[in-house]
Amino acid sequence: MAVAAAFAPGSLLPTTPSTHLAPFTLRFRFSLLPRRAAVVAAAATLREVCAGRVPDHVLQRAEEVGYVVPTEVQEQSLPLLLSGQDCILHAQTGSGKTLAYLLSVFSAIDFSRSSVQALVVVPTRELGMQVTKVARLLAAKACTVMALLDGGMLKRQKSWVKAEPPAVIVATVASLCQMVERRAFSLQSMRVLVIDEVDFIFGSSKQVSSLRKILTSYSAASSRQTIFASASIPQHNRFLHDCVQHKWTKSDVVHVHVHPVQPMPSHLCHKYVICTKKERLHVLLSLLERDAPKSGIIFVAEQSERSKKAGNPPSTTVVAEFLRNAYKGSLDVLLLEEDMNFNARAASFSSREEDSCWFQQT
Repeated sequence: MAVAAAFAPGSLLPTTPSTHLAPFTLRFRFSLLPRRAAVVAAAATLREVCAGRVPDHVLQRAEEVGYVVPTEVQEQSLPLLLSGQDCILHAQTGSGKTLAYLLSVFSAIDFSRSSVQALVVVPTRELGMQVTKVARLLAAKACTVMALLDGGMLKRQKSWVKAEPPAVIVATVASLCQMVERRAFSLQSMRVLVIDEVDFIFGSSKQVSSLRKILTSYSAASSRQTIFASASIPQHNRFLHDCVQHKWTKSDVVHVHVHPVQPMPSHLCHKYVICTKKERLHVLLSLLERDAPKSGIIFVAEQSERSKKAGNPPSTTVVAEFLRNAYKGSLDVLLLEEDMNFNARAASFSSREEDSCWFQQT
């Protein structure tokens, strides 16, 4: 899916410097390939940084796919992570946080033991799919990595978990809580807990109470290593204080904050438009008509409770219907909603790679 075409580097948009979020924002996320040794110059290799604390077969798999030289966040965090320290990994998207915490996971688990020893919690199914793919690649069948990402599969997965507990579970908050509450497995033997995109989960009214249960009720911070990862943590000093005060982490938790030398990859151009709420749909339409992207993703805010009680349609539906009626070019408009079946969401991504516009509720 070519999303970069949505904004040409030379395009002009009315912008105003501001320290707060604009009322209307278009955001795009990219999956970056593993960094090769020629891309980043570092004094030590990834194998040297891990210093024998990560199983050799895991490091060998990492090297085979191109993870040879550590990124800056890996170089700073791995010595702490591999010593069992609780950490908050705070660095931009594509900086290598996922590999850092997965190496820590595989350094901590006992491959010969049949129990849930590591848990990676993610806010969305799509991110869960990405993390699961990397985890399975690194594990190389030495242990089981299970993904709990869709409610429709949980009944079948419950029997699988009981029959042969996986060493590593990657799960969305809702799916995980359902399984734990149904006593499909226990988290008492968990050695490592990772919360990816922690700021996103804490910012979701639907997920925050369940996340707190995971952090405090289902296991204790004193008996596990806790790792939080995020590209953006507003008021991170306050967040660090809350981690200790609410016992989400141990008191000696370390904040690893890597400031990007380059805020975004050089081939991307990030711009925004400030407008009123009434103007947003028409501004979106004018951007699409001007740039005529082959494909793109539009993030739409979650519908408010007040709007739901008034009987209004979901925000995603409003935007999608507006574009279907107003956009004159060739454009398929596809919805990606939280309650959609997992296979339906995956099919939406694979059905059309060009001339498509996806809507994701955030």
